[in-house]
Amino acid sequence: MAATSTAERRAGNAWRLWALIPLLLLVGVVALFASSGTTLLDLVGRAPPALDQFDIRRVEFKPGEVTIRVTNPQQKKLTIASVTVDDAIVPFHTDGPTRLSRLRSSTIVVPYQWVDGDPYTVGVTSSTGIETTASVPAAVEARGASPRGFLGYALIGLLVGVIPVALGLAWLPSLRRADPRWVAAFMALTAGLLSFLALDALAEALDLQARLPSGLQGPGLILLGVAASYLGLTFVAQRFSARGNRDRSAPLEGVALATLVAIGIGLHNLGEGLAIGSSIAIGELALGTFLIIGFMVHNVTEGLGIAAPIAGGERVNAWRLASLALVAGGPAILGGWIGGFLTSDVLGVFFFALAVGAALQVVVEVGRYVARRAPGGLRSGHVVGGYLAGIVVMYTTGLLVA
Repeated sequence: MAATSTAERRAGNAWRLWALIPLLLLVGVVALFASSGTTLLDLVGRAPPALDQFDIRRVEFKPGEVTIRVTNPQQKKLTIASVTVDDAIVPFHTDGPTRLSRLRSSTIVVPYQWVDGDPYTVGVTSSTGIETTASVPAAVEARGASPRGFLGYALIGLLVGVIPVALGLAWLPSLRRADPRWVAAFMALTAGLLSFLALDALAEALDLQARLPSGLQGPGLILLGVAASYLGLTFVAQRFSARGNRDRSAPLEGVALATLVAIGIGLHNLGEGLAIGSSIAIGELALGTFLIIGFMVHNVTEGLGIAAPIAGGERVNAWRLASLALVAGGPAILGGWIGGFLTSDVLGVFFFALAVGAALQVVVEVGRYVARRAPGGLRSGHVVGGYLAGIVVMYTTGLLVA
């Protein structure tokens, strides 16, 4: 018997070793191609060499100086040779290396007495003589992180996220008295709202990733964010179901579903705060003000989407409603801080991708709920009309921030 057990263990270990062989062979093939890839590609054609130019990520104006954040998007190292402001070569120093390897960044500091409100064009030239330029329509002093700045962005996030969602939740008493068919319509409206938010966030993510250096693999970053949030919320939904001692395959309902909706909306509002903070940080105050007003009107409907799942369930107290409003609207504050004080397009892409996956997952949960609970199921006129109304409402209010 002991000999048999030993033989079985050896067979199991042999199976694990055999499972590693394809991976090892794959590593060998990839290494072989990496070492001779250029020679192999020469058989079918040659690509033109990439221009030895930098990627200018951000230009900021501070008292007596201009700072330029640059990244090397090329495979080979690039050296910062000279800097120009309005075609005039100016002295500079960097807070990092002047010779940058691939995807490394550095901040160029140029002592310069700029004039508030004047337009400027800055240029960064590599050691091979290729210049990259960026135009600023009007110079505005950049403000660094400070208690006042944190408070300002927090108040903006409160106005954009928390308060509008709380106002939308005020429709809850009216929804409780509505006919079940109309409650189903408002649940479908929630799915329409979230479908619009998912597509809107995807468009923002694609737009931002197009500005990233190709080496950062923007599409892959979007896929990672979508998958992470979708699977993460799926796990949360199963935990909610298990906590209620129900079948995990059953659709969520009541406060659990409302919480999931709030999380999905909150991730989208994180992106909205990011957009507002970024626009204010680069001096586009008019755009920032326009976004604040537009998002305030736009986000009232999100509160309605959170209220709909609670309408047919148990009573909830004011503290629970306040927590839902904070979950949905509070991330706008965090987004404002990140957009206002950090320079990272990568985070922007990832956050919007998270919003896409979260919104899609919640749409699935709402659809499961409506299919089981709504009179007539998904094909009823109230459900179809509610879903389309949700898209129309978001599109119409979205025109305020377009």
